[in-house]
Amino acid sequence: MQDFAYLFSDSTAAWLEGRGDARFQRYERHYRADRATAESQEAFDLEQSNTRFAQSFGPGRRQFAAVSKSKAFGALATFLILLWGGTALLSSVGATQPIAVAAVLAVVFIALRLKHFGARANHH
Repeated sequence: MQDFAYLFSDSTAAWLEGRGDARFQRYERHYRADRATAESQEAFDLEQSNTRFAQSFGPGRRQFAAVSKSKAFGALATFLILLWGGTALLSSVGATQPIAVAAVLAVVFIALRLKHFGARANHH
């Protein structure tokens, strides 16, 4: 059987050869550090080293990165930034022109209610 691993940058063979994947360098550093701290070559346990590596760099460590790239996190971050900016703007403009701010808020509220009502009508 022919090895086509060179075609796939994320294949196991490519990973073991260190091609196109930063995870290999991280594992290699961990492996060499564990090997250097072992008192002797016989004292080094590869299985325990791999378990420690999985605990250190496992899927739980990448959870924040995955969450921060999600659409929900982007929408929430955008909402919070707009909320913060809106409250700062409303408080400064509201002090000088309270009637205009009240009118804008009323229009936004009515538009949101109409949108919500229209979405509910389309679902039934």
